[in-house]
This record gives sequence, structure tokens and C-alpha cells, in this order.
Amino acid sequence: MTRAVIGAPGDPATLLIGRFDRRGRLRYTGRTHPLRPAQRRELAPLLTPPYAQRPGGPVGHPWPQPLPASWSGQLDRPEPLRYAQVQAAVVAEIKVDTAYEHYRWRHHVRYIRPRLDLSVYDVPLLLDIGS
Repeated sequence: MTRAVIGAPGDPATLLIGRFDRRGRLRYTGRTHPLRPAQRRELAPLLTPPYAQRPGGPVGHPWPQPLPASWSGQLDRPEPLRYAQVQAAVVAEIKVDTAYEHYRWRHHVRYIRPRLDLSVYDVPLLLDIGS
């Protein structure tokens, strides 16, 4: 599910995705390849800012701002990654490869489409962590 974007919620360049663990904490699991213009237009109306703001970011957002470069696999450009936070309300269908370690996709994932037929609670939990 989408929890943050690179760019603005009204014009997302890439998505930062996550899954809930057993304790209900949303864990960062990866980043998409850059979105095509049609995908950006499709997603923009579905992405909304977080509910409440406080100094340093929204209440309850589990990811640091900026995102550490090591989290997003930016080995060629190891600077922290600034992002815009959005509500964890959109389930995205993605295509991934087998490079998965430390509960994250090592390579960028390919965004396919939004899954409006699914709730964020339909996405399987990360069962190996958060116990």
C-alpha cells in the first residue's frame, strides 16, 4: 500500500510502499520505478495528505523524514530521500523480482495499477517481524 510519494500527492513521480506487521505498524517495503504520465494522473486523485500534522511530520507516521538512502536502495546516490507523506489508503498492484531481503524489495518495483477493490487490511501482513 502507498504511504508516501516522491514528488507531490497531486503529481507523484514514484511511490513508496509498505505493509503492516503483526503489531499494526506500517513497514517500508520498497519504491516503484518512475511512474508514467498516465499512471501519475490515475493515482493523483487517490492520494490524500495525512490526517494530522505536528512539528516534524504527521502524527503516527512510522518512517523517518528524510528516508535513509539505504532504505530506498540508492547505492549509486547515497543521500537521504525527501518524500511527501500520504494516507495509507491505496492498495497498489506491483510487479517485483526475487531480490527481497531485510523485509524490503532490493530493486525498484513496477507499479501496475491501483486495486480499488481491496482495502489496506486485505494485504497480507509481514509475519516475520513485529512479533
